[in-house]
Amino acid sequence: MHALAAGIANDTISRSEGLGIATVLFGAAGESTAALIGSCIKWLAEDNELAGQLRTKPALIPRFVEEVVRLEPPFKFHYRLVKRDCQLGGFDLKAGERLMLLWAAANRDPAMFEAPDEMKLDRKYAKQHMGFGRGQHFCIGAVLARLEARLVLEELLSSTRSFSISKESRPEYA
Repeated sequence: MHALAAGIANDTISRSEGLGIATVLFGAAGESTAALIGSCIKWLAEDNELAGQLRTKPALIPRFVEEVVRLEPPFKFHYRLVKRDCQLGGFDLKAGERLMLLWAAANRDPAMFEAPDEMKLDRKYAKQHMGFGRGQHFCIGAVLARLEARLVLEELLSSTRSFSISKESRPEYA
């Protein structure tokens, strides 16, 4: 926010643009972190053995969070606009076309991940997933989202012996 305010102060961006960026940042941060924490809790509620393992070894919680981000990214997709004619993965793309980038699909690529559909707390290069984007589109709030998820899970696991999802009221994806 300091850099954003400085950009407005030195006329690099307009006040209106700065407010738009701040709105997106605050909205994305709240929604994505809530989705990440919800996915973590759902995963643990459905796997008591894993929850027990994390209670015994809380140092594994950050690895668990990375795997949940990889398997159930807080944002499921983003659109990108093709700027010039090109090829991607052997497919011709024309300028002006839209791509829908599916993070969970990229994060389950068997060429990138051994046993891509499995939760593996010992996965080599645990953070090399697309759940927080990549390059110039990397989520600037990733560090905070990881921290918030870890703290919530540490508290939840240390203050419970077990928890589960009600059979009468299963969660639904939004």
